[in-house]
Amino acid sequence: MAQLSLPRRLISYFDRIVGFFIFFNILALAILVFTQVIMRYVLRSPLMGIEELCYFPATWLYLFAAVYASSEKSQLYARVLEIFIKNKRRVYLLRCLAAIVTTSILMWLTYWGYDLLKYSMRVEKLTDTLFIRWTLAEGSVFVSFALMLFYTVVEILDYFLLYRGEDLPLAKKIEEEL
Repeated sequence: MAQLSLPRRLISYFDRIVGFFIFFNILALAILVFTQVIMRYVLRSPLMGIEELCYFPATWLYLFAAVYASSEKSQLYARVLEIFIKNKRRVYLLRCLAAIVTTSILMWLTYWGYDLLKYSMRVEKLTDTLFIRWTLAEGSVFVSFALMLFYTVVEILDYFLLYRGEDLPLAKKIEEEL
């Protein structure tokens, strides 16, 4: 087996953590909703606060699904210019430039996520029924944007190496797209 580069090992490690979080949050949501259905419709005794509890794993699930899409490079793209570009090196350069623009936007959003986290920790908002700190949900914004930023920086490096002529496994996938 070939030795993986440091960014690839980090991505593999983060992918496992993200996958675990996604699985855990899906499981938590399913258990909470199942419990609420049983309590409300079978036992005729609704459990107060389930809706509040569902908010936390749902927020982490949605944002970590975006992180996973960023990792897998399966988010939506509009690669209209690539239709007209036939040279692979120019396609790599165009994708590298697009990743640089994405990185600058993610840096801005990560900064905003950090501001939200600081605000949430300073204000210490609590949920209405269970008095759980909203920081547990609002912190997911900063964490997910920071991980997406990491994946996008690695994407810049990949496309730059492909532009320089390096042979990466990503090149085969891109050739199939073209």
